[in-house]
Amino acid sequence: MKGKISNPFVTGGYAGPEYFCDREHESAHLLKAISSKRNVTLISLRRMGKTGLLKHVKHQLKHNKHAPSIIYTDLLPTMNGNDMLNALSSALLREKQHEKNIFEKILSLLASLRPKVSWDTLTGQPSLELALESTKDIEFGFSHLMKFIGDISNDTVFMIDEFQQINRYPEKNMEQLLRTVIQTYPSVPFIFSGSSKHMLEPMFAAPGRPFYQSSELMYLDKIAGSEYREFITNKFIEGKKHITTEAIEKIFEWTRLHTYYVQYICNLLFEWEQDEISFELINTIFQRVLTSFEPLFANYRNLLPAQQYKLLQAIAVEDGIDKPTSGSFIHKYKLTSASSVNTSLKALTDKEMIASDHGRWYVYDVFFSRWLARHYGGKG
Repeated sequence: MKGKISNPFVTGGYAGPEYFCDREHESAHLLKAISSKRNVTLISLRRMGKTGLLKHVKHQLKHNKHAPSIIYTDLLPTMNGNDMLNALSSALLREKQHEKNIFEKILSLLASLRPKVSWDTLTGQPSLELALESTKDIEFGFSHLMKFIGDISNDTVFMIDEFQQINRYPEKNMEQLLRTVIQTYPSVPFIFSGSSKHMLEPMFAAPGRPFYQSSELMYLDKIAGSEYREFITNKFIEGKKHITTEAIEKIFEWTRLHTYYVQYICNLLFEWEQDEISFELINTIFQRVLTSFEPLFANYRNLLPAQQYKLLQAIAVEDGIDKPTSGSFIHKYKLTSASSVNTSLKALTDKEMIASDHGRWYVYDVFFSRWLARHYGGKG
């Protein structure tokens, strides 16, 4: 990224190392794994900075002339095996587009899948669309892409974000299919990542699953408060603004030190035409956030069954609960029974509305949690 950006607290995408806080240990760990051709599975809560870390590592590798090619793709938008293969093929095409005759080679390689190349009108980047009719077509396409990569380069790394999405595909044997092909190319390391721990972890840790023990598990936690505090302080100083340690701690507490939400609050504070960041201003920003998201949050009540929504309220008011099936918690919030709570816990986990973090259940979206606590518990 060339030049400086007006607001150093980036809330979407990767803007370069100057705007990326810490993660030195995690970056070094991934770089060593790639160098040693080891597969790694990176697991974290959503919006903890997982994708930013992957792009940071990719950025570091890009500036090393002996570094491998990085083929990064995000499977979250994909709905089936056809979408997945399109995403992987397009990522490969974008990474290799400057190589001689690459379009002709890939189109010839996948000719039986009737490939079509198009260009994004905004980014100018190419994408590939394939017509698949069966899982055999998916296996054919993926195996040929891997063979193609193996033939042209020994230095390629796949980064597949939100890998757990393959478990939501209608094709039921995707794990086996991908594992069968991947293990044929041990010289090509894979960095799998995802934010659904309850789905992703068993894929690599449960005996009997195709990817069992095929990848090192790596968990991404919160950025250390001391490192984040220094980063925030310095960015405000560079913008000729002053923020106290106490003010930063207030932000950390309200956002649970969750990367995206810290960034979002600091982004709004930084744009405010006030040199001194006061507690009053921080409270104003908190209120502004809850107000701006209110139409979305209010609609959740119409989308969720009553018992699930009631459990969300209770967890939010408690600001997290370690024993949601305890008699005292059920009685306090007039929930029906332990079995009903367990059912709601599973449903809300599958919907990624709640998550267990270090043995404690939280409403996944911090802003939604604060909104619920304010509206139903007088907190937030």
